[in-house]
Amino acid sequence: MVTRVELVKLSGLSERDVYQILNDLTMKYDIPIGSSRDNQNYGYYIPMSEAEKNDGIRSLEEQGNTMLKRAEKVRNADIETALAYKEKYKLTPANIPVQTTLQFNYERSVTSLN
Repeated sequence: MVTRVELVKLSGLSERDVYQILNDLTMKYDIPIGSSRDNQNYGYYIPMSEAEKNDGIRSLEEQGNTMLKRAEKVRNADIETALAYKEKYKLTPANIPVQTTLQFNYERSVTSLN
C-alpha cells in the first residue's frame, strides 16, 4: 500500500491531482484501485485477489455511507443554529484560530449495505 502523502512526495503533484489520477485509473481505465483506512494498514493499492478487492470495496462503501449521512445532517440542519453559533463566538476570518485541538469520544459502528 502507498499513502496519498507518499504518492504526493514521489510524484511532486498536489494531493488533488493524485486523487484525480487514482480516480481516473478506475473510472476511465477500469483499473481497480483499492484503499484501506485501517489505522495500522492504510493506503492505496491494486488488489491482487478477490479478498483484497472486496476489502477495497468495503472501505469505499464505508466512506460513501459516511458522506451520505453527513449530507443528510447538513440537509436537515437549521441555518439559524449556525448563525447563532457564528454570532456567539464572533467567528470571522480574522479571528478563527489557525490551529485547534478537538477531542471527541465516540463509538464507531459499521452498517452493511446488504
